[in-house]
Amino acid sequence: MATVYRGDAYNTDFESTTYLKTCVFSDLEAVQKANAFRSDMFEKTFSKCDFTGPRLLEIGGGPNIANAIHACTRFPEIIFSDYSEKCRQAVEKWVKNTPDAVDWSQFIKSVCDKEGNDRNKWEERQAMVRQSIREIIHCDLLKSNPLEPKVYEPFDAIVTSYCVEAACPDKDSFKEAIKNIVNLLKPGGVLFIFTVLNESFYVVGEKRFYCLKVEETFVKTAVVEAGCHIVSAEFHSLDTHLGDLSGMSFLAAIKQ
Repeated sequence: MATVYRGDAYNTDFESTTYLKTCVFSDLEAVQKANAFRSDMFEKTFSKCDFTGPRLLEIGGGPNIANAIHACTRFPEIIFSDYSEKCRQAVEKWVKNTPDAVDWSQFIKSVCDKEGNDRNKWEERQAMVRQSIREIIHCDLLKSNPLEPKVYEPFDAIVTSYCVEAACPDKDSFKEAIKNIVNLLKPGGVLFIFTVLNESFYVVGEKRFYCLKVEETFVKTAVVEAGCHIVSAEFHSLDTHLGDLSGMSFLAAIKQ
């Protein structure tokens, strides 16, 4: 039976560059559908509800700045967090524009295209994203304060994508992690959460990484029990050899 990695393996066995090449930048149809789903959900949610504010927290961003590319136009200050030091280093290199940083230019151009913006202004968006990411910090969803030892004033918005189900060993801890996240929101603040559904593993290179199998109804219940009112919910089926998922869900919810 193949080894399934989890927990501290994200600091030792997770290759951020490989992940980005195969799960974000790939021309694979499933990857392009996943990218389009993310863009569509931000566009629909932002057009339907005027979600703006000074500060957004990203929980478990991995080496991926896609959420920040979308969110920075509404939330000028972003605190970016992830459990893995490797992932945090990848994002820090990009923010500092070091020579060995991953090149996100084509992805940013595609976002500008999809939004109907002038493609030639992608460099302005890139600069905006770099300026918006003010801190890159460690997080651990299994702690009551996921940002420990740091303490912040409650955030206007929090986004987390495909993270909670990768961090939690069971459904009880998933629900607790959602409560831990919501505790970081101010009343009236918005939670954006992307989740993979019915997935037990996903593939990065030759390695399988653990995922908790959750259903759309369960995720909705966890968000409501954490004290939020769901204002938007979408599901998209997906079939890919990169994991055994059935699809992806998106929720936008207001903390009551």
